Amino acid sequence: MFCLRKPSDSDIKQYINDRREEQFAYNNLYGTQDYATKEEYEVDPKYSNFDVDQVKIQLGTGVECFQKAVAALKQWKHFDLDWVEFYFKNTPIAVGETVGILSKQMGFWILSFARINYLYDGDQEDGSIKFGYSYGTLKEHVEKGEERFVIEWVRDPDGAPDKGAVYFEMLSFSEPNYWLSQLGYPVTRYFQNKFVVDSCNQMLKAVGSNQTVKNV
Repeated sequence: MFCLRKPSDSDIKQYINDRREEQFAYNNLYGTQDYATKEEYEVDPKYSNFDVDQVKIQLGTGVECFQKAVAALKQWKHFDLDWVEFYFKNTPIAVGETVGILSKQMGFWILSFARINYLYDGDQEDGSIKFGYSYGTLKEHVEKGEERFVIEWVRDPDGAPDKGAVYFEMLSFSEPNYWLSQLGYPVTRYFQNKFVVDSCNQMLKAVGSNQTVKNV
């Protein structure tokens, strides 16, 4: 949704309420469960029309880092950016919850809506522990597609709680949903990349790391 004026909080709340039963606006629903890596998506014809993006960074090690990262994700810290406003931060990470993302790009206020469609929460078959979610775009999102956000703790084989790498991963597939997005495709891709970098840095900050990501 492109807006000339910044929507009010009450307007955004109403927009979200109006879309709680709206269908997802893309094919390949739950597609971010299909593969582990970007390379696997790029050779699957189902995703040939999509831009596939993936980043996976190490936040730290051990259970304390994992708990901090999970808490940050639940508080939507990965959207705590100076050019993005997230609606609403009291939204729980639960299947069926609808959220709004507002940013200013190319002279417009851009308001997009997405709905959480599945979760990660607990032990995995490979022995790691994951917490995270995926959301899919609704019809007035500027893009069509899906994105997953996952915290993963690869536990130490000896069971030491202060060991084992903790990662933050983002993976998405998307394509433009509006002619303006298509016309401004390079700018759209710039902001998608900026979002990934800024989100990673917010998660690093949330766990107390002094590392930064400059590009992906």
